[in-house]
Parts: sequence; structure tokens; C-alpha cells
Amino acid sequence: MKIAYVLESSALFGGVKVVLRQAEALLKRGHHSVVISLEKYPSWFDGHILFKEEDPLYRKVVKKLDQTIGTFPRLTLPLYLKLLKSFEQIFVTSPRLLLILYDCPDVRNKLWHLTQGYEGDCLEAIPHMLLLEKAYSLPVPKITISENLADRLTLMFPGNYFFSVGQGLEHDYFFPRGTNSDENFQKVDRVFLVGPLNTSIKQIRKGLHAFDLARKQNPALKLVRISTVDTQYEEEALIGPIKEYHVHISPAKVGEVLRSGNGILISPSGPGEGFGLSALEAMACGVPTVLTDIPSYKSFSEPCDYAKFVPDDVNFLATALRCLMEDSHERQRLIVRGLEVAGEFSYDSVARNVEKILFNSME
Repeated sequence: MKIAYVLESSALFGGVKVVLRQAEALLKRGHHSVVISLEKYPSWFDGHILFKEEDPLYRKVVKKLDQTIGTFPRLTLPLYLKLLKSFEQIFVTSPRLLLILYDCPDVRNKLWHLTQGYEGDCLEAIPHMLLLEKAYSLPVPKITISENLADRLTLMFPGNYFFSVGQGLEHDYFFPRGTNSDENFQKVDRVFLVGPLNTSIKQIRKGLHAFDLARKQNPALKLVRISTVDTQYEEEALIGPIKEYHVHISPAKVGEVLRSGNGILISPSGPGEGFGLSALEAMACGVPTVLTDIPSYKSFSEPCDYAKFVPDDVNFLATALRCLMEDSHERQRLIVRGLEVAGEFSYDSVARNVEKILFNSME
């Protein structure tokens, strides 16, 4: 198959990384998968993909491709109108464009809606709720990154078809630091907190306050922040100085940071979290995790014994963190189980699922 993933940005964000890895996995399986972006080749990405730095509105770039996978809501309508007769199937992630394109008879039967999470869960999307609900209600087949998300959207928008292709994991970057289990019984010296402060679903402020509460009993405890956006000054106004703050670092560097010291990852995401890849990456690095008791986090594997799950509350997060810090045997158990769970995820599996869905649709 000839497939185009059309990106409006090649900047380092989780959603972009997932798209690049999907395209790479399909390429490895013999498909002509191309990533097209207005921006330059992502220097932070060291995988192997076919990449075109082109204006996606320029029809000549994509006129010979079979499928187009749109990846972000802000891509403009002319892109898809120019691709009208160029593709057998068109993957779109923009609810706004779905509404408009569905009115085009020549495009309607080619549309796929690729979603990594329901945008309506974000506080930032409140002004656009009417548009989102209309778009998700269209009888257009949807592809998601998890069974949990597919099941949830099926209930929210009955009469539609939702398919999960699953989520992948970069095992070359996310792996445990060693085989010496004695390290896991050492005193916890750091807490990892990953995600941008101002993305409402991530609830980073809750994580900051939970860490601050735990630190009151262990003043030497260090916070390690990883974010795509530098809001260190704003965060330090909440809890004081943060000595280790990483901004916009590559996936390989994230793995290195997660393997540093003897730490625990806390992730306070709200119920609207589409998947929670950072938690899975931490598990793959041998880091025990404290996660909010939300559907996406509890859908990684069965049984759900791979993390310390707590209610969506700062005090519960802090208490669970303190308890895990004091229980070295439970940390060891979570490390072993987390590694088992992480081993269940691969981008090759995602590519196979994409193949299956596309081939079935063409029969």
C-alpha cells in the first residue's frame, strides 16, 4: 500500500512520535509509507522513514499515494479537497475536516478518523464541543490506539464503527538499567513527573502537589520533571525550586533519565487520558509507577497489578507514593510486572493491525 501521514508539525510531541513510528513500522513491512510535513525533518527522531518537507496542499507530492493519514486537527480543508481523487482511503484526525469532507460524495466512502484520544475531554476544547460531537457522530469508521478508547467512543457515539490498532513502544530507548536487583532495594531518591503543565488532562499540578506532600517526610527527595514545554518558573512558584527539569528532550534521552537513580513515576492524568504512553515507557525502564485509577491506565494488561492505582486525588497520590517508597519488596514486584507488561507492546504489532483493517476495508 501507498500511505501518507500528513503532519502539520514535526516538533517533538507524543502524538508526532506515534505517527512517525507507525509510518516506520509500515515501511519495514514493505509498504510505501511517507510522512509529509511543512516543517523540516525531525532532528530528534533517529528512525528510518520516508520524509518529505513539502507543503501538503501541493497535490503533486501526494497524488500517487493510496491512503492519506491526517494527524492533527489544524490541517486545512484544501489539503483533503486536492487529494479527492488521489487516494483509496483517507485517514483524518480533524473533527472539523470530517464534517466538511463528509459532504463531498466522492470522499465520503474513503474517510477514516484516526484518533489518539477524544479531544472533547480537554478543557481547552470546550469552545469547540458542538463541532466535536457532530464530527464523532458521523458514520465514518474510526481507528484508535487502544481497545479502551474504542469501547468508550462506541458507547458515546452509538452506530459508529471504532477499531483499535493498539499502541507501540520504542524498546531501543526504553529498557531497564541492569540486572542487579539489589539496586531496587535502595532508598528511593527521586520522583519522575512527565507531561506539559498546561495540558489539562495530564493534571501536572496535582502531581506537583503530591510530590510536595511526600517530600515533607523526606526532604532529600528530588523531583525530576520532563516536559515538552518549559514552565519551570510557573511550577517553582507552586512548590519551590526544581533542580532537574528537562525540556523537549528526545525519546532516547527520556529513557536515560528514567534509568537514572532509584525513582518512582507518578502520573495523575484524568479520565480523558487517551493512553498514557509515559507510564508504559517508565515500566519498560524498570521504574515502578503510581497511577490514577482511570480506564486507560488499567487497560495496559490483565490482571491490573502492574502499578499502584489510586483515586484521582492529591492526598491519595502522595500517600501511595510514600507507601511505595517504604516498601522495597512491592517496588521490586512492580518492576518485574511492569517489564512483563511493556514487553507486550510493539509498533510491528500496530502495523500489522493497520494492515488488517485497511486490507479488510478494500475487500
